Amino acid sequence: MKTVLKGVWLFFYFAFFSWSLIAEPSRVVRFGVISDVHVCDKPDQSQVISVNASPRYFTGGLAKLEAFAEAMNKANAAFVVELGDFTDNPVDMSLPYEKRKAAALGFLEGAEAKLALFKGPRYHVMGNHDTDQLSKEDVSTKIVNGGTGEIIPKGKTYYSFDKGGIHFVVLDACYKADGNPYSGVPGSPGSGYSWSDANIPAVEVEWLKNDLASTKLPTIVFSHQLLCPLEQVDAAYDPAHSVKNAAEIRSILEKSGVVVAAFAGHYHDGGYMKVNGIHYVCLQANAAYGNDASYHNQYVLVDVYKDGKDIQITIAGNGNQKSYVLASTLK
Repeated sequence: MKTVLKGVWLFFYFAFFSWSLIAEPSRVVRFGVISDVHVCDKPDQSQVISVNASPRYFTGGLAKLEAFAEAMNKANAAFVVELGDFTDNPVDMSLPYEKRKAAALGFLEGAEAKLALFKGPRYHVMGNHDTDQLSKEDVSTKIVNGGTGEIIPKGKTYYSFDKGGIHFVVLDACYKADGNPYSGVPGSPGSGYSWSDANIPAVEVEWLKNDLASTKLPTIVFSHQLLCPLEQVDAAYDPAHSVKNAAEIRSILEKSGVVVAAFAGHYHDGGYMKVNGIHYVCLQANAAYGNDASYHNQYVLVDVYKDGKDIQITIAGNGNQKSYVLASTLK
């Protein structure tokens, strides 16, 4: 009798163990995200390590990117994303424009070379400082979006891709209110832009609607400027950091029924809020807090887990970057 009971208990133990393994959410994709590196030749804005994100530490940019790429290789990340403000202005703004442009292209080339140390696909989001001296077409000559066999048209600044059963959308809000793309080329329609005048134009809005309608996969969105009203949870937040038509974009994301999270940069202090079921995460600036690549290097390693309609996003922060565990259930 004891032998029979023992056999019954063993049966239930292994059945429960097997059920637990099946019910346990599985990781479907891992990726890295970094934002606001501001690579350039300017000196640090402070000689003292800061406890807040106000001063920018420009001198550590390239070393931080290299450390980020190496860390993502070790973590076996499927891909990496940089969320804009990859580069910044040259220190000598009295130079003739062609020399300022050449300097900016050099910063971009150097930054991309460090990010390219990551042995996998990399993706870029357009930031306002990236076009301080350049057009978006200029920027596209020095960066690569995607990996082997992936078709993302050269110069395309908003696009989407799939990895691990997750759909990813890259948005570009670097447009003036009149619809002209940001440009550092003197006399061009997009010149004279302000960092606080960020808009997603009508043609991109329509593209976004169609893109989200074409997928049933859980979706994560990337942008430089914020899509959420962070001032509702952060009294220090200046709403000028948000996309001007962010409410319209949020409505589109919500109505799609597939978007679970959105990542942004731009606001160097970072932050988090949840709006109508969607998680909005703003990364803390990589150029903040100090210039040491080993412990002032803000970035995240993101793991996405899926169990049926349940999604869990685990965000592990490096440096001063906060960590989050976010849960969502698709409709």
